[in-house]
Amino acid sequence: MVSFKNNKGELLQGVVHEPKKYTTAIVFLHGFPGGMEGTAKRVCTAMAKKGFLCLRFAFSGVPPSEGKFSDKLMSQEVKEVKYAINFLEKNYSYKKLVLVGHSTGAIDAALYAHKDRRVSKLVLLGMINELDTGVNYDFTARQVKSFWENKHITYSRPGEWVHKKKLRKAFYDEFFSLSVKRSLKKYRKPVFIIHGSKDSAIPYTDAKELAKEIKAKFILIQGAGHNFKPKTKELIARLSSVSR
Repeated sequence: MVSFKNNKGELLQGVVHEPKKYTTAIVFLHGFPGGMEGTAKRVCTAMAKKGFLCLRFAFSGVPPSEGKFSDKLMSQEVKEVKYAINFLEKNYSYKKLVLVGHSTGAIDAALYAHKDRRVSKLVLLGMINELDTGVNYDFTARQVKSFWENKHITYSRPGEWVHKKKLRKAFYDEFFSLSVKRSLKKYRKPVFIIHGSKDSAIPYTDAKELAKEIKAKFILIQGAGHNFKPKTKELIARLSSVSR
């Protein structure tokens, strides 16, 4: 386990997967309201075996990192990407850095990449087309109603860490003030968008349309869901190929 502080002085926890030899580093950004286990762990473990240094970490407000979940914002997560890269740059030697994001982590990656010249490639997994339309994939009509009436929602996911956690309406509001397309058009380096044909959370047509608009390379993995199961091996093969 490694740790570093964000712009607020909160301690963020992560894990670095370090192979014996590598030239390329990956910073993996997890989805929402997930964490650095699950897809992030599965991908980083496999990519390290392929010869990539890989850092996965939990954004603030997500265990085991510090911070309040109720105060979570995508704009804050975007700021934290810089501190993750700073940590990796200070403690490890590599020649190239690839930023990989999954789901909401892909949104964060898209919003951040153009701000940091150290990011040589951008890979977006399970990506939406744009925030103002993608908001309907993250929140149900009942949740949206709760945002407006109560100024927050409360998650009901028994058995998961997010169960009974509150999230303020400010997170919802950012779907209408931020734009992934504007940010991506400012990023002048290679962008790859990888999506599963059986993604039930975000239709692959969304990602395909985004790739067309920003002139990114679109890769569709047949039979893969939002977390790319049961096609993890193909995801790793594709991710390895585009990250080199």
